[in-house]
Amino acid sequence: MRCKDSELQLKGATVGMMNPPYSQGSKANPSLYEISFVEHLLDSLTEDGKAIVIIPQSSLTGKTKDEQNFKESILKHHTLEGVITLSGDTFYGVGVNPCIAIFTAHKPHPANKECKFIDFKDDGFKVAPHIGLVETEYAKDKKQHLLDVWFDRIEAPTKFCVKSTVEATDEWLHAFYYFNDEIPTEEDFDKTIADYLTFEFSMIAQGRSYLFDGEHK
Repeated sequence: MRCKDSELQLKGATVGMMNPPYSQGSKANPSLYEISFVEHLLDSLTEDGKAIVIIPQSSLTGKTKDEQNFKESILKHHTLEGVITLSGDTFYGVGVNPCIAIFTAHKPHPANKECKFIDFKDDGFKVAPHIGLVETEYAKDKKQHLLDVWFDRIEAPTKFCVKSTVEATDEWLHAFYYFNDEIPTEEDFDKTIADYLTFEFSMIAQGRSYLFDGEHK
């Protein structure tokens, strides 16, 4: 049974970290949704406290009405600082796509605040046969790069970090806000043309040349 938010707040906690139970919530038990645990943690911290949670990415999409309501309530009373999308192998063998969300407690989210949404799926770890997840030689550098971007020490391309204002109805994930603004290279163009010609040849070989007849309706 959960302690009351006010009782926990009296303990004066300024930082809260949580990995709540996954996939327990339902229409019959909305308080067991991961995003509900996040709100409970935020309500339990002191003003200006920080909350860091690792939860399934789906928790931040508002896939049910109840979860959408929790997101709206969080923005009404607390501030979303940003979300870091993690590798699907982070919990290797479990089959969950996780992310880390960072909040500031008891500060209503400003409408003009830009949050950071980071794609950290390439984290420098790999799955080794019969062993599991192992750290590669690139992991420490990738972690340092992540921290430098998060603390605004360096700028990063939008494919790694997007800064955006948010709405409760948004999916609070990098993939939702990211728009590929890179100019295609000559190699990209050549590959696209080659792919198209391969497709056209395959269709013609199958007797479907009519697909490329400009007069075909």
